[in-house]
Amino acid sequence: MKKILSTLLISSVVFGGAQAVMAQDIVGATDADITVNGTLGADNTDPGSTIPEKDVDWINVTVPTDTIFYNKVSEPAIKAPTYDIVNHSGRPVMVSVNRFVDAAGVTNPTLPNDFDLNLDVTGNNVTAASTKLIDQGVLNKPTNELITLANGVDQYTKNDTAVAASSAMNNKATFTYSGTATASTPLKLGYTLSLRFDSVAF
Repeated sequence: MKKILSTLLISSVVFGGAQAVMAQDIVGATDADITVNGTLGADNTDPGSTIPEKDVDWINVTVPTDTIFYNKVSEPAIKAPTYDIVNHSGRPVMVSVNRFVDAAGVTNPTLPNDFDLNLDVTGNNVTAASTKLIDQGVLNKPTNELITLANGVDQYTKNDTAVAASSAMNNKATFTYSGTATASTPLKLGYTLSLRFDSVAF
């Protein structure tokens, strides 16, 4: 007599980037039925989308294309506008510094020995409020987590109450630059700040 001796249920969790699903052991039988679910045109702003957890396709973030900082001969304090980072995704997103380097094709001049440049982040769930990019005239090349943004409807977990996307607050962060430097003549500088985005599984 044909028998299915066991059925193994594995909860839907992530192991090494691959999503585990319910599994069945077929023993003493010649066939098995497997459910197939698909999505065409998956919307990564919808928390209910069937995109695998932690998949890069969840990333939907708006950041500025270019940013500036400056100071004046008479005022060594670095000044900069405030810039926004906004997560539109259906999953929370962790934002990290990936690298801070000289811009491609740019040879920066020798920097003042007292030149300090910081990346300052403001928002909810901040990990590093200030990250040193340049320390005493030397590029620091940091790689560290900055903040975890809620999803586009203000959820950090699927149990959090969703709000209208227009009312979301915790999916946004701002950043700016601070520091000091002594400059007796103008120095034109060019750098690339690379941010990393990782979706956070519900």
